[in-house]
Amino acid sequence: MKWTDKLLRWIARKAVAATLKRSESYAAAKSSRMTGNWLAASDTVNNIISSSSATVRNRIRQLVRDFPYFARAVNAAVDYTVGPGLVYQARIRTGQDIQLDQKAIDAAESEFQYFNDEADAEGKLSFFEMQQLAKRQDCECGEFLLVRIDRKIIGRRFPISYRMYEPDWLTSSVTSVVKKNSVDQGVEYDTASGIIEAYHFTDPDGWGKAVRVPASHVIHGFKTLRPGQRRGISDLTCGVLVAKDLSSLMDSELSAANMASKWLAFVESADPMARQMGLQAYDDNLKIEELENGIIEYLRAGEKVTLSNNPRPGANFSPFVRLVLCMFSVSSGIPYEILSGDYKGLSFTNGKMIRNDFSHALRPQIARMVRHLCLPVLGQWMDVAVLSGRLKFPDYFSDRSKYLRSEWQSPGAETIDPLRETKAWAEQIKTRLRSPQEFIRKVTGRDPEEVLDEIQQFDAWMNERGLTLEKVSNALANNPAALGAAETTKE
Repeated sequence: MKWTDKLLRWIARKAVAATLKRSESYAAAKSSRMTGNWLAASDTVNNIISSSSATVRNRIRQLVRDFPYFARAVNAAVDYTVGPGLVYQARIRTGQDIQLDQKAIDAAESEFQYFNDEADAEGKLSFFEMQQLAKRQDCECGEFLLVRIDRKIIGRRFPISYRMYEPDWLTSSVTSVVKKNSVDQGVEYDTASGIIEAYHFTDPDGWGKAVRVPASHVIHGFKTLRPGQRRGISDLTCGVLVAKDLSSLMDSELSAANMASKWLAFVESADPMARQMGLQAYDDNLKIEELENGIIEYLRAGEKVTLSNNPRPGANFSPFVRLVLCMFSVSSGIPYEILSGDYKGLSFTNGKMIRNDFSHALRPQIARMVRHLCLPVLGQWMDVAVLSGRLKFPDYFSDRSKYLRSEWQSPGAETIDPLRETKAWAEQIKTRLRSPQEFIRKVTGRDPEEVLDEIQQFDAWMNERGLTLEKVSNALANNPAALGAAETTKE
């Protein structure tokens, strides 16, 4: 065999090996004429957020101001996650026993109600409203910031309050920091460990000097997407361009429909000079005339009037808008029906499925609001309440976790078909698969103790008046509306 044949055979084997290697790699990493010059950004998460966050925030804010569906997405996220407010329910126990310490619970909840009304340093918002604003900031900016203010204010019960800041106030324009620390997007952190030690704030509209606030006085909440992330980015980011394109499309279609609803006529004349001579002097600059209903115009010889035919939006416009809204619904995490207000053709089964999926998707969001906002505020407030003598917990600092044990009541979701769902809940409670407390919290969003107190009071009123409640049948046969509901979805 000649050396040239050996060389060709070696080259062929190399080419086959390279082809096999390419075919065994991830398809998403392959390059072809269809992918073009697609070069994905390869950078740290903090550099990507730093270069894009300001533009993303401003675009989302503008869409919330101007585009109804975007505003609806943010409002729905706030309403279904926080609602009227996440309500504090203490779960303090007596030592290691599972028995609840009702006396300590009543004291903690009573004092927290006072703090709820004075949590805002400026005195404008309650803690419930601060929760709503924090969630709105989380949707629009991807993060929220609260700074603790330790100051006794006349007329207030506790020397602690919070001031909320927008993420735009964080700045990296810092003259000096501790030698071992670095500052990234206004966040000062230890270079070796990555532990956040302080935040640097300044007024973006003023000439104020940057102020360093220790991390222990700042509550910074955001969704962590990659390890080492120090700032947040909105979950609505991937839907910004879709929403902008849909907004432009709808504006164009509305303008076209508006123009199509108007008269537009062109007058053709064989002798334009004679027509102009017939106009009076004050009509020299008149370019457009109005054509009203019931008007008969006598034209000169050779003149003709042609009405323009402006096309209205076609029949495919609505299905296309629905498709784009479904895309935006996926990116925003809000069901299409809630986002658009379009409930046409939904059956009980479909509505229940949508409700269950949305409820499941809300759980981590509610849990993150509790962990990043409610629990830090509760811990700092209770420290101050015990030190100031408002709460008499002698062993608080030796067993702090016992007193901080709590639940936060989220908004409930009313049933779609009360008879069917209540009957199903009753069966699960009867078989010990669910508890009555869970039903009250999940469906009504209320404190079970308050519900029982109201029932007890109502029963007392009934006894005083010598009245009784008749037993109500929960059989589906007594609910013609439920039996008559269509179970098929109309397209």
